[in-house]
Amino acid sequence: MSTPAILAIVAVVVAATAVGVAIWLALSARRTRDVLERQLRDEQIDLAETQRSVQHLETRMTTLRAELAEAHRENAELTDRLRIASSGDGRGIGLLALERHRQARAAGTPLVAPMLGPGTNLADELRTAIDLQLELLREEVGTYGELVDWSVPGAVDAVEALATLRIVEELAAALAKRSSELAVTVTREAGMTVVAVDAEGWNDPVPEPRSLEQALAALDATLDLTAADGTLHALARLRSRDQV
Repeated sequence: MSTPAILAIVAVVVAATAVGVAIWLALSARRTRDVLERQLRDEQIDLAETQRSVQHLETRMTTLRAELAEAHRENAELTDRLRIASSGDGRGIGLLALERHRQARAAGTPLVAPMLGPGTNLADELRTAIDLQLELLREEVGTYGELVDWSVPGAVDAVEALATLRIVEELAAALAKRSSELAVTVTREAGMTVVAVDAEGWNDPVPEPRSLEQALAALDATLDLTAADGTLHALARLRSRDQV
């Protein structure tokens, strides 16, 4: 075989090899591109999942912070109620409970007097006791009495609740027999619990309840009595213990 022929064959082989290598490289590059594209898609999916997880965690953290703040608020309220309810070594609670038992006995329904203890809402308990006392007064004397206004926001301690209830009881008892109707209001303003009793149909002189005034003075409370247009207006102001 001549040299030109050998060279021609070698040239063909080299060309074929070059073509084969080029084809292999192209296929290899395509496979690599496909792999990289799949990896990119997988990473994009993973990134989207991660972003959704982060958003979920952020939302959950916001919810937990709100729940924690609410728990702190409720705990502070409960702690304050327990502090107030347990003030005075529990004697105020005991005295108020005895008074409620007296009311229940007078009403002939012992179940009216609930068990009092830490956590009791004494403001609600006081309002219930005043309503009951006015009902008992109607049965005993015949004079209609009604709690026409109640505005006692916040907590009430046992001593304050008992003192307020006894003030209402004594004023109502003192005024009922000489009046046709009693209108009672209990409000709180500027650190004072204010008890007002309007005795309608009052035609007698303004009384001078010395002993009651002295008792109220011992409680750091005051009493004013005025009469006008057939109505006797009794106003008692009891300073809250945290204002004393």
